[in-house]
Amino acid sequence: MTATTPMREADPQVYVVDDDPELLESVSWLLDSIGIQAVACGSADEFLERYRGQHPACLILDVRMPRMSGTRLQEILVEELPHVAVIFVSAHGDIKMSVRVMQRGAIDFLEKPYEPQHLLDVVQAGIGTARESWLAHRARAGLQEKLDTLTPREREILCLVVEGLPSQNIARRLGMSVKTVDVHRARIKSKTDADSINTLVRDVLRFGATIAE
Repeated sequence: MTATTPMREADPQVYVVDDDPELLESVSWLLDSIGIQAVACGSADEFLERYRGQHPACLILDVRMPRMSGTRLQEILVEELPHVAVIFVSAHGDIKMSVRVMQRGAIDFLEKPYEPQHLLDVVQAGIGTARESWLAHRARAGLQEKLDTLTPREREILCLVVEGLPSQNIARRLGMSVKTVDVHRARIKSKTDADSINTLVRDVLRFGATIAE
């Protein structure tokens, strides 16, 4: 990639991963024609060496490659970097394969040779998806970090709050006073920097954060 202005944290980067040097060059040139400078990677391993989740990423990924296939790389991303937006391109795809990768979260599956404008349209949509997914990922990670500071008792109470139980019912279930429950609720709110317990519950449900140890 040529020298450019340093990337801001939330600026998406497009990566092209394919073992065909000519395709890497042609896709990079096509993207550059509309001002998108892509990082070309000749293998899935090279991509994993370059990308550590530090910014939003949109990945144009070949299916069949030596050593690690594109579908295997997608499996790794789903486990470790689920916010990466993936667009598959392949000359050997079939309906079963395309359905499988789409079910795992791929944005699209394009057959080679692809129509250039269609690829550009899909990539531009993928960039928007990558930004949104990464910001949600960061928000979830920040929330999880705060939830991890809660004591076992605070976690227990928050779980019951998320279930919709009021303080009186929580106190009855845990054998403590309502005042004690409210003290714990206040501490939970303080530790998580939440505007209110209701907004905290909303964020826990929205991001699928883990409360129980």
